[in-house]
Amino acid sequence: MIPPDGFREVRSVGASGFARPEAVAWITSALTRWGSLARAGAHADDTLELRGRGAVHAVPAPHGGRWVIRRYHRGGWIASLLGERYLRQGTPRPVLETRASQAARGRGVPTPRIVAGVVYPAGLFYRADLVSEYVPDSLDLAELLFGSDDGDPDATDTALRAACLEGAGRLAVRLAAAGVRHRDLNAKNVLVQLGDGAPRMLALDLDRATVHRRGSVDAGNMGARLERSLRKFERRTDRFLREQEWQALARGMDISPEQP
Repeated sequence: MIPPDGFREVRSVGASGFARPEAVAWITSALTRWGSLARAGAHADDTLELRGRGAVHAVPAPHGGRWVIRRYHRGGWIASLLGERYLRQGTPRPVLETRASQAARGRGVPTPRIVAGVVYPAGLFYRADLVSEYVPDSLDLAELLFGSDDGDPDATDTALRAACLEGAGRLAVRLAAAGVRHRDLNAKNVLVQLGDGAPRMLALDLDRATVHRRGSVDAGNMGARLERSLRKFERRTDRFLREQEWQALARGMDISPEQP
């Protein structure tokens, strides 16, 4: 595996990957002891378990802050067949995502900085982990709007909800202006960082993203994908966005919202 620019190669028994220079020692030690980064994250001291597709852990980084360890999991109907396995052909998912992430960040798109990626080949398939920097005080857009088992979306400030939806629309426009086509910009892949000022929106899961000439990507397609995702969460949770909230999303996209 050829490491992306700015990364160094890492290897262990049954694993190969790449890491930023400051992460090589930790990644190598974790692989030697646990065999995979996913297992290392699950057993790390002071780990935080985050919501996601499969187990996601935020572990203390050696020099402060946290790193998020995410195992790649398939979605849709194929997940029942392959789960977390990918066919060993073409470029591995961690490399694709890291390249897309670095290109997006270089063009001003907010997305978490990637620290490392590791692939575990077995026969015709491989499994893979990705490590990125943890964004504190954050949750995904779906959780903020529709809640979770321990969250109440109705307790979220109405103005904040509208600001986040407008920000999500602007994120789609920003991706398009940068020439980044995010093929799965759904409500789980928009991260909301809360703070004293306006919420900050970040794009997640760029492993299927492609990078093109600036301004050559249609923001409408990504916005439509995001809207379909929101309506799907409405049906799933029986919690519905207000008209002014749909208008906020449209305002961010600078389009007229579709009627349900």
